Parts: sequence; structure tokens; C-alpha cells
Amino acid sequence: MTGFSKVAVYRQDLPPRGGYAPMAWARVPARRIPLWPFVSLWFASNLFGYFYYASEKRQYWQNEMETDESRSCIEPVLLAEQDRIVLRQYRANRDEETKLMKDVPNWEVGTWFGDKVFKSRTFFPDRPHLLDYYGVSRPSTQRLDVNASQWQL
Repeated sequence: MTGFSKVAVYRQDLPPRGGYAPMAWARVPARRIPLWPFVSLWFASNLFGYFYYASEKRQYWQNEMETDESRSCIEPVLLAEQDRIVLRQYRANRDEETKLMKDVPNWEVGTWFGDKVFKSRTFFPDRPHLLDYYGVSRPSTQRLDVNASQWQL
């Protein structure tokens, strides 16, 4: 015979002597958290934030005014430098035209087949035309300068 023929002995699970402890079944209300610390913290942070914002706003506008003043002070210098660059390029164009057309008889530098381009000697355009400015330069130079000018503020 195998072990299957033996009968298993079960032991009944009984309560401990004296019984179980009494069960707490009555409703226990949750502990209330006081509201005044949160409200006072909110009020203090808002008060601090308002005064901090006011001081930062004042500092921001002082910096903005200083930046505007510095821009207005430096603008004539930048415009003069830009005019110098344009005049230097015009001079280089005239020198190049002189060198290119030296073998052409009766050629006057700065004229269009003998006709003056400008009626007065005091005329100077605010912004030179691209064909005047880059008249005798390589196209790659023109492309580079045009692309660089698009990055300026």
C-alpha cells in the first residue's frame, strides 16, 4: 500500500482562549486641519510677490531707459561708420572703373557715356543701389554682404 490510504488528521482552527479583542466599529471623525496657517502663508507670499514685482519693474524700466539712451548716443557713430564704408566702396568702384576703362578713348569716370549721372555734386543717396555699390565686384561678394545684412538688427 502506498501513502494514499492514510487518513489526514485535521485540526480545527478555534478562537483563542478568552475570545477575540472587541472590534472598534464606531465612526471616528477625521482630524481637522486648521486653515489659518495656509491663508496667512498665501497672504504673506502675495505681499512679498507684489513688492518684489514692483522693485523688479522699476529696475527693468531703468535698464530699458539706459539702453535706449545708449542706442541713441551710439547711433550717429554707427551711421557715420556705415557712410564711410559706402564711400570707401564708391571710391574702390571709381578706381576700378578708371583701371578698366583706361584704354577707351574719351571715357570720363563717373559718367554714363559722357552724361553726368547726378545733376548736383551734393547728392548722395541714403541707401546706395546694389548695382552701384557692387558694380565691379564679384557676385559672391554681393551675396555674402546681402546675407550678412539680413542678420543685422
